[in-house]
Amino acid sequence: MTLPENPYIYVRNPDGTLCAEVGPGENTSFSGEEYILDLSGPLKVYAHVSDPVQICVGKARAEIAFEKPARVTLSARSFHRRPGETVTTTDDPADIMRALSTFGATLKTTTSGRSYPTLRGHPPEIELADEVSIPDTLNQPQTGIRIEIPPTLDHIFAITALAYYLGAEVVPGPTPRLITETGYSYSLDGRDGFETTVERVLRQIFFLDCIVQTEGETPSSLYERQAVEPLLEFDIEEVYEQPMVEQLETYLEVPFERIEPQVPPWYSEIRLEPTEDHIEFLPFIANDLASVNVRETASDSTEPPQERQRMTTEPTRITESQITNLGTTDPEIDAESLPSSPVLQQCWKNHDGSTIVSTKPLPASRNSITRAPREEPLRIEVICNDPSMNDELVTVHSTYQDSAVPFDVTVHHDLSKQELRKVFAKESGFLHYIGHIDSDGFRCSDGTLDAADLESVGTKTFFLNACRSYEQGLHLIEAGSIGGIVTLVEITNQTAVSTGNTIAQLLNSGIPLYAALKILQQTTDNDQQYHLLGEEGLAISQLEASPPLSVEITRAGSNYEVTVIVYKNSRMKPGSVYTPYLSGVDSYYLVPGEMSFQHVSRADLIEFLNTEGFPVFLEGELRWSTQIKTGEL
Repeated sequence: MTLPENPYIYVRNPDGTLCAEVGPGENTSFSGEEYILDLSGPLKVYAHVSDPVQICVGKARAEIAFEKPARVTLSARSFHRRPGETVTTTDDPADIMRALSTFGATLKTTTSGRSYPTLRGHPPEIELADEVSIPDTLNQPQTGIRIEIPPTLDHIFAITALAYYLGAEVVPGPTPRLITETGYSYSLDGRDGFETTVERVLRQIFFLDCIVQTEGETPSSLYERQAVEPLLEFDIEEVYEQPMVEQLETYLEVPFERIEPQVPPWYSEIRLEPTEDHIEFLPFIANDLASVNVRETASDSTEPPQERQRMTTEPTRITESQITNLGTTDPEIDAESLPSSPVLQQCWKNHDGSTIVSTKPLPASRNSITRAPREEPLRIEVICNDPSMNDELVTVHSTYQDSAVPFDVTVHHDLSKQELRKVFAKESGFLHYIGHIDSDGFRCSDGTLDAADLESVGTKTFFLNACRSYEQGLHLIEAGSIGGIVTLVEITNQTAVSTGNTIAQLLNSGIPLYAALKILQQTTDNDQQYHLLGEEGLAISQLEASPPLSVEITRAGSNYEVTVIVYKNSRMKPGSVYTPYLSGVDSYYLVPGEMSFQHVSRADLIEFLNTEGFPVFLEGELRWSTQIKTGEL
């Protein structure tokens, strides 16, 4: 049996307890006793064997071999990544609380194991209606935990992720507080305010669950446990055996300031207005375990952030010889021409203090849960609607063609409106557009095509590398796309070619959309010209043996300091773990996160860089791991 994307195999006894872990570079044999092989890949697969077996794990594949023909029983389950049910509710806060209280029914466990992303099912969809309707299959777990909040949308949005993760019942109350069946009460309106307190409580509970879970059926050497255990006054093994309510009370008695330096920064923040337009976002906020910043002003809209009143004389995407002919233009977007779907903003604070902001329309989240995977190679459509921009076309086409992932790349030149319409309608994984976008839409050989006129869009992800493509990107999502990268202002051809090449290489190496923009921020002064729309964790390819990551390398005498930044995507969600293929590193680290390693030898660094292709900042310059020559180190 060959597993092309499985760097670790866990060998369990018949009762499920772990007896061995076979990792990269290991070759281990087991006798004819009875074993369960835990094979974690795109599906959760278990193989029951009772014959002698040999397991050999490489860095990107694993092989399971038997001495003679053997009977193997396989069992499998998919990951619960989309809603299985729909709950209807009115816009009355009391009714919304009833709907929110059902989210915990999709947790696969109420133990600390729910910190594993595979044991957190997607909450049910919510639809606004004239009455509350809850499917019989959504049985609220009896966790013994209740959250009381004032009956306002502000409080409901902010409490969503915490209520889901705790499987808590949400009820009206005069002050925000968390109550257990034992009578324990914890205020959620701390000195820093309600929203900040809720985020801190969720971070603390989730982090300590990750620590305690290392005592479970799959004990692991977690770096964060090693760092925080001396600071804890409770016994981790003892707390692992406690019921959920007791665990919760134990966690909340730990002063957050004591463990805060070891708690990873939270993954994302949602910014929205407390209006009924945003109620149907609640399941997706919960699924992302996102903190919420409720804004009372009408600053959220489909207009790009910080761009509405901006005047510019920046050169547009034309050849440099034509720049002098440009005049001053007004980039204010006509709100009447934008889609009417509600949107929210999602933000990520980077380790260097910068921020990535995305605009997420509701159709983006809904489109992401209705798309089915395809068996054939990923289809990429590259469109160049201006012959003068062939430089970018040649560069990105070469990048996509050279991918280790099987891509089916089709190049289109100078399309007409009808031809462009057909390309948008065709099912594809990614569309890279090179050309012009006017106020009326995409410039074609026979006029302009406005994406607002498209009834259906089959492309999943897009990059519209043209001036002010924000509005057209929103229309693509409204018609069926899930996410993409757009521009907010006019861009020069030089900027577009450079950015297009960088983005193509990042996406080609498995980097998700939000991380691609984050890395772009570190490489150029033009990063604020580009903006993210829709689902931020989309990636057009997946690395075989590791999560999406970038690496920073700094020389330190005869050795090196290596910092690995791991990003989340649709497969690697909060609670996942990762260990880099560096000699001497035998601990797991929580994902997403940042990890630094001192005194890495040149030989170990070279071996690490050759495992897979990923972006590397070598002394501040963006490179790709497999292209760095030994002599450069």
